[in-house]
Amino acid sequence: MNAYDILAHYYDADLRDYHEDLPFLREMARRADGPLLELMCGTGRLLLPLAEAGFTITGVDSSPAMLAIARAHVDEAGLGDRVTLIQGDVQDVALPAEAFSLAFVAVNSFMHLETVRDQLACLTNVRRALQRRGLLIIDLFNPNPAEILREDNRLVLEREYRLNGRHVQKFVAIDSDAATQISRVTFLYDETDADGHVTRRTSRFVLRWFYRYEIEHLLARAGFMTRAVYGSYDLAEYDSDSARLIVVASPDR
Repeated sequence: MNAYDILAHYYDADLRDYHEDLPFLREMARRADGPLLELMCGTGRLLLPLAEAGFTITGVDSSPAMLAIARAHVDEAGLGDRVTLIQGDVQDVALPAEAFSLAFVAVNSFMHLETVRDQLACLTNVRRALQRRGLLIIDLFNPNPAEILREDNRLVLEREYRLNGRHVQKFVAIDSDAATQISRVTFLYDETDADGHVTRRTSRFVLRWFYRYEIEHLLARAGFMTRAVYGSYDLAEYDSDSARLIVVASPDR
């Protein structure tokens, strides 16, 4: 089983109402005026509204369970003619050469690539798939060293919601190491049924955070030129207080 399969239904519920990045991506897609590629697309949070806006989009994810939910959403919306789903690792999945005008990795997903080798493999793969004037967008959180130092693996209730008739509590614990720029994340999902029985599911994974010139250097090594760096979805100038670190790059051909 894929490591992220256990998260699929929870991931879909956790992010179903998150739309902060959608206007930004929709405008970038309009400017790109061509086929779109989403790497690590999950359950289709962005695939659907972009397809509904008239764009043709391909989504790639390594998790069969995530893609099964995405496919169900696509079929329910009747958008199968605009959405292509591919199961595979973004580092080496087969993608058509120079087929896409815009590729993007949304909300911190690039941070799942832990090593420089993995990161470069992903970037090199997507570079081959982009058109000569195509764009790549990587959306990351802006690391705050003071906040990171406070991440000491304490368990915090992050949210509660209803899922398939059950009450779900999501707990999160994060243990971060500044020297390696690694956060070890634990998600606990407690589901309570109508009889009060609780089922707990646990998922653990690693996130690797980035600083601005580090990600720019990484992109350069993979054959990209950085075009812009933003600190918000409103295209605010990036600075130390920015909530986001959004990098826009293009193949350096």
